[in-house]
Amino acid sequence: MTANPLIFCLLLLTQLSVQNAFGGDSYTPSVIPTFKEITPTSAEAAFLSDEFSDNLYPESQNFSENAYWHKLTFPKATEQESTKTLYLTFSYYIIEQLDFYLFHDGQLVSQWKRGALQDWGKDSRQYDGIWIPITLSNQHSTSLLIRKQGNHPLLTPIKLMDSSTATNQKAQKLIFWTFIISTLCILLIYNVFLFILLKQPGFIYYLALNLIIFISLSTITGFNRWIFSQAISQWITSNLFVVFGLGAWILFRFSIHFLKETQIPAPNTLIKQYGDWLFVAFLLATQLFSVKIFALLFAFIEVFLFFICITWGIKAYYKGFTPVRFYLFSWFFLLTGSILNTLIFWKILPITPATEAIFPIACIVQLLGFAFAFADKAKQMERDRRIQALTDLATHLPNRTYYFDKLPAQLEKQGLTNQKLALVIIDLTNHQTLSQAFGPAKADAAMCEIILKVHQQTMTMDGLLPFSLSKKNAMKIIRMTTKNIVFISTQPEALKTQIQQIQDTLDHPTLVNKIHFRHQYKIGSALYPSQGTDLDKLYQNALIAKDSVTYSSGNWVPFTDNLKNNHAHQLRLITLLTEDIQHDILYFDIQPQVDLSTNEIVGGEVLIRWHNDHIGQVSPGEFIPLAEQTGLIYKLTDKLLESVFLWASQHPKALSTQRLSINISALDLLQENFAQRILEHLSKYQLVANKFTIEITETSVFQNNALVHNNVKQLHQAGFKLAIDDFGVGYSSMQNLVALETDELKIDRFFITNLLDDTQSQILSRNMIDLSKNLDIISVAEGIESDGILQLLKSWHCQVGQGYHLYRPMSPTDYLTLLDKTVPPLSTPTNRA
Repeated sequence: MTANPLIFCLLLLTQLSVQNAFGGDSYTPSVIPTFKEITPTSAEAAFLSDEFSDNLYPESQNFSENAYWHKLTFPKATEQESTKTLYLTFSYYIIEQLDFYLFHDGQLVSQWKRGALQDWGKDSRQYDGIWIPITLSNQHSTSLLIRKQGNHPLLTPIKLMDSSTATNQKAQKLIFWTFIISTLCILLIYNVFLFILLKQPGFIYYLALNLIIFISLSTITGFNRWIFSQAISQWITSNLFVVFGLGAWILFRFSIHFLKETQIPAPNTLIKQYGDWLFVAFLLATQLFSVKIFALLFAFIEVFLFFICITWGIKAYYKGFTPVRFYLFSWFFLLTGSILNTLIFWKILPITPATEAIFPIACIVQLLGFAFAFADKAKQMERDRRIQALTDLATHLPNRTYYFDKLPAQLEKQGLTNQKLALVIIDLTNHQTLSQAFGPAKADAAMCEIILKVHQQTMTMDGLLPFSLSKKNAMKIIRMTTKNIVFISTQPEALKTQIQQIQDTLDHPTLVNKIHFRHQYKIGSALYPSQGTDLDKLYQNALIAKDSVTYSSGNWVPFTDNLKNNHAHQLRLITLLTEDIQHDILYFDIQPQVDLSTNEIVGGEVLIRWHNDHIGQVSPGEFIPLAEQTGLIYKLTDKLLESVFLWASQHPKALSTQRLSINISALDLLQENFAQRILEHLSKYQLVANKFTIEITETSVFQNNALVHNNVKQLHQAGFKLAIDDFGVGYSSMQNLVALETDELKIDRFFITNLLDDTQSQILSRNMIDLSKNLDIISVAEGIESDGILQLLKSWHCQVGQGYHLYRPMSPTDYLTLLDKTVPPLSTPTNRA
């Protein structure tokens, strides 16, 4: 909408320029008698000089350090006209010294100063260009002397016309200038608003370019005295090539920013790195050399800019950057107009109203074109943002948003809503391990690498649905999360073969930090529409299938109704567990721990229990993993600690000579304020930390983790003892004995239960007991189920034991009752709880 009036102005401006060029009754001298001033000469002396020659006129149009005089002689007016007035107009406005002298029969009657660096006096108040009235008399001969001197070319484009033609030409020139100013102002205002709305990088250069063109045109076409003070006008004229140089540099920077998204020019190219210095050198040259030299340098810069920016634009267009069409259009007009204007400067083209109009029209056209280019770029950026919202930035594959927002419409458009399909989800399960081993950045890079390998594999496979982000790009996998990708098979009957092909790629080792690493993964699939009538349900069922993968089932599990029932049961457990945690339904038992050398109870392990009104007793082995997966473990641990500390504060006998061991999840230690919360609970109930042991399992997550070390440090400083539970299985390691500053090592029941029958268990258990002795930490054997096992552990000097042969887990009340007994606990085993 904004561009329509601008186009109208441009058409009208062109029409006025043509009228100005070819309309009206006027006369332009082709050669003027010329005199070169060697020494300072007065107007009267110059008038009387006999050295005027037509042969000097061409020389007077060049750069020169000399002043030149021109002499125009007019016949007397006819007898019918007592006087007649002709008008001389001068359409070149950057000669520094320009004087006009009117003589009648050798008598000086009038003079005018019209140089760019001269004070025009009262004539500058109503400026309308350079118009010299030449009054002819029928009594006297009339001559006009013109003296010119300056650093710029001393071009002399004059035109003579009668009064009526002059009036006409003045009006047209006024309209011409008004339209130039108005159009530039409209463009500038339009672009300021566009800049406020778009805030695109590089737009500030475009606004500066508007201003430079406005200043340049005002000086070249002579309307600078309308809008600037005399001092500013004179400074601009004296430093015109500085303004031109700044304009060229701004165009250069503008182009780099406009094409920034296309990486043209490339960051490492010489022109990108050192291009600015070329313009700095030119600006320095304007202060060191003559105008003629740096005018020549500027001509080379113009040609250089023309070719390099056109080349950049063409490269960007071939890279798919469509807004560059208007950019190329604008560059062509601007630099063509600038080069043609330079040809005028060097006298290759004559100065006429038509050639005068070339540069202003070219400038306005290019500004209009650049405005369109920015608007078009804004549209493309919006399109790119929409595509980016549907794209994974690291791999440029479709993402989760694409799957849920765009894929349903694609299936409907392609008529696939009634066709049998299969959704396959691949979960790369070792991202956490890679992060711990090599750091998050390299882990993410390894994920991207294997995902792109799978992408390349799928692009060669038939029977997979392509996903289109744009007209040019189609992929066959979607990256749903950092480690999950999906594809859709249009040939479910060939799904086994398709998955096998992808597994071949996944099973190939990846080089990570110079180490060959084989990815671990799980694959789940679900059929459409029988196992999901929409993409959301289909994805949900594929996830259920993927989560059901075990080491015994292989890497791929298809979805079945049985899996759905198991999943529904887990969801119900999570719901009931959430409610019961909120209502403090969970409770704890205590299993006594015995000093194997004295048979005395030295403490007890707190074991969390859950009995639900609807489903009865639930094993900790079933609900604790669910709590860890869903984040309920944090609330569960807090509730357990609160309950144990409250009970211990109410029954100090339980801690008089014994300790209590409390199990926590490894995930708890990954919370920033976990240790602080425990200390707050402890302070609330006025308990001492050295009466408690914190038992931890699944310690693989501790490697190089600052949060874990900070929590461990605070717990140790407060007086808590720390134990590694289930040592020897799962993710426990020797490193964690040091990392956790372990006070106690609990040998897993897996080894203890098999002690009498399994030689390897005996070797491992005895070594762990010896290791504890050497590290000066307490060894605890859990799962003692027979007297034979007990005696064997005693012979190895294991320090503490627990198990059904000693004491079963019991309620806190029964535990207190047990502590009241004076009979040694092992003398009457049949009476144990």
